[in-house]
Order: sequence, then structure tokens, then C-alpha cells
Amino acid sequence: MSIFIKICGVTNLKDAKASLRKGADAIGFIQSKKSERFVTLETLKGIKNGIGTNFLTIPVFVNPSTEEVENFLNIFPNSILQFHGDEEEEFCKSFDTRYIKAINVSNQEDLMNDINTYEDSYAYLLDSGDSQNRGGTGETFDWKLIPKLLSNKIIVAGGLDSNNINVLLDTIIPFGVDVSSGVESKKGVKDHSKIDKFIKLVKKYE
Repeated sequence: MSIFIKICGVTNLKDAKASLRKGADAIGFIQSKKSERFVTLETLKGIKNGIGTNFLTIPVFVNPSTEEVENFLNIFPNSILQFHGDEEEEFCKSFDTRYIKAINVSNQEDLMNDINTYEDSYAYLLDSGDSQNRGGTGETFDWKLIPKLLSNKIIVAGGLDSNNINVLLDTIIPFGVDVSSGVESKKGVKDHSKIDKFIKLVKKYE
């Protein structure tokens, strides 16, 4: 089984090209203006002009307006939406496209309640963080809390890098992995050699 690999927090054309060239399955673009990795619509249009739209994009939203989501989809229609806030399920479903619900993991009971709330989610992205820090902390969570029966719908995020990805994949093989700060040279700038190493390590488990 191939493991879905998402390179998240991409902010520029050069890093987007490198991620796809190295073998990423999807590129994540942060659409929360509070994030230091936020990408404007103008930058997104420049990336589109540079590499087209024949690849999977995953915009990351935190409590967006309908207009914000639609503005992104007008640029990159081939997208799976990712919601990292308190969005209601009906809102997540309203764009007639697949969506991923991000869940901050603290304990298994709350995790399962959140999963059951978003039954139509294409996948569940499990991350560290809380109501104040919606992921992007660069920290791992307790991977033993991942429900193994749902591993085929789980994307693991939070603090992944080339030093710990083997530990995760020796523990559980999820549907996918999401890496951001673990393949950066500085915040918002990817290190292409780190991307290459990370993806090669993941593919050893396929």
C-alpha cells in the first residue's frame, strides 16, 4: 500500500516544484492569515502560472468564510479542502468537494467523538495542538492513540521529520503523512534535500 505524502506549508513556486519532483502526492497551502506560512491569492496564482493545476492541492483553513474557500477553488479546483477550526460538518460538505477534518489529539475518547462528528470526511488529519494552537506546532502527539481500525483514513501530522518517521511507521502505517517544519531550512522555506530524504524514508514502507 502506498502512503499518501503531503508537503505542507509551501509558500513559493520553487518549493512547490521541488516537492512534486521529489514525489509528494499533494501540496498544502496555508490559508489562515495568522500563520507565518500564509499564502496570498496572488502568490497562488503565480504558482499556478508556473506549474499549472495538474496536481493535488490541499488548502488549510481555520474557520474560513465561504468566499475564502471559493476563492481558492477558483485557482486550484483540483483540491481536497482541509479544515483546522471549529467548522460544522455541513459547512465542510457544502463545497461539493472532498474534505479533510483536522483533529488535535489529546485523548482517545475526544478523538473518537470528533471522528464520529465528521463521518463524511475523506480523511482525518491528526495533529498536536489545542483550541488555541490549531496545529503547526512542530510537536508530535502520542501515536499510540491512533485508532488502528481507522488507520486507512488517518493522516498523521505534527513534528514529523526524517529522524522520527521510521518510529511512526514502525508503530502504525496510516493512510498518509503530513510534513512541514520537518523539511524546512527556516520557517516557510523548504530544504529540498530534507524533502527528498523524508519521502525516500516513507517509500521504504510501501
